[in-house]
Amino acid sequence: MPIDTILTLAGAVSASLLIGGLLAGHAFENWRIWPAPPIGSLRSFAFWTFFRALNVIVLILAIEHVFRTAAGSSLSSYRLILAAISLLAFATYLYTLWSLGRQATYCRASGLATDGIYRWTRNPQYTTAIVAFTALGLAADAWNAMALAAALVAVYTLMAIAEEPWLEARYGRCYIAYRTKVPRFFSLRYALRELSARWRRKLPLFATALRGRK
Repeated sequence: MPIDTILTLAGAVSASLLIGGLLAGHAFENWRIWPAPPIGSLRSFAFWTFFRALNVIVLILAIEHVFRTAAGSSLSSYRLILAAISLLAFATYLYTLWSLGRQATYCRASGLATDGIYRWTRNPQYTTAIVAFTALGLAADAWNAMALAAALVAVYTLMAIAEEPWLEARYGRCYIAYRTKVPRFFSLRYALRELSARWRRKLPLFATALRGRK
């Protein structure tokens, strides 16, 4: 059996179990697989195994198709732009991992992050991962890579939704106020409004500084 077929089947199984488990956990608390169950538990082992497997499989399939096409000198400018967007999003994703810290990344209550990149989105890790895998799947231009990338995007989306009750239970009113203000993923309208408000606050300072130089 070709390796692409094996990876596609393994990815499909992983995606099905993850999506099914996340949906079941939303309906039944005892079936929850995210936020992550206690380390060492069967559910924790199963979740991380399938989640990491799906991420790696999508990366392998998509990158393989991108390089295979590039080797044939037929990679369009459109797909090159998508690949560049994916690389930039992955780089931002790594920055968000570093910014949040290992404990919070693995769902350990280490404080509610609201500064920096978290001023623009409540879930910068999920947002950047969604952008990265969407762009990479489209750049691959292969049905299996695109289908599994779409499934992985669905997994990240469900994980973000599943986290919210957990965060509210731990951080209470602070998280509710934060959730009310900042979008779950990204909102251009919100970003423009925040940028406008920041410039309005800074303009008087600039004007004062200019008057002081005269």
